[in-house]
Amino acid sequence: MSAPTPHARRLSADARRAQILREAAQLFGSHGFNGTTTRDVAGRVGITEAALYRYFPSKEAMYQAILDERMAAPDLLQPLEAVAEAGDDRAVFAGLALTLLRSVEEDPSILRLVLYSALEGHQLARPFQEGRIRRLREFLERHIERRIRDGAFRAIDPLLAARAFIGMVVDHLIVREVFGQRDRYPQPPEVVAEAFVSIFLEGIRSHG
Repeated sequence: MSAPTPHARRLSADARRAQILREAAQLFGSHGFNGTTTRDVAGRVGITEAALYRYFPSKEAMYQAILDERMAAPDLLQPLEAVAEAGDDRAVFAGLALTLLRSVEEDPSILRLVLYSALEGHQLARPFQEGRIRRLREFLERHIERRIRDGAFRAIDPLLAARAFIGMVVDHLIVREVFGQRDRYPQPPEVVAEAFVSIFLEGIRSHG
């Protein structure tokens, strides 16, 4: 491993901590929790493992800090509550799709972290999955169920319908970010969201 650079030593404690988490998130997203070592993270940051331990006592602590940062992000559903109450279906589905698309575009490592945590059965990731991902599906499920009662949507299974819509968006993200096909799907988030919303709503709306 190369020696720490002078620039690395000039960073403040907060800046160094942020740098460690940024590099660790990329490594966890590329190699998983089990496939990443503290030596890997220290090497990417340009410091020794001993210096790394002054900020985080273990790999688990780094992983937890990364997930805590994501959990502390603004509530993704709050802007959608009002449009859902107003029965604005297009705004609800477009807003949710754009939320997912933009969040991954701004932080591609989050998708890989979620996928790796599921594959590895990592217990540290469970609060994140329960607190963020599951809440998105349950919100959409409740909205679909309410709109079925209103007569706006056909009588379909709300849970499966919610998973179908989110599945379209997540599949698009996986193809772009995990399989590296950004060139094949270069459309901006707004265009992707509009296409998926139109396809989905035309399929579930009640025409009676």
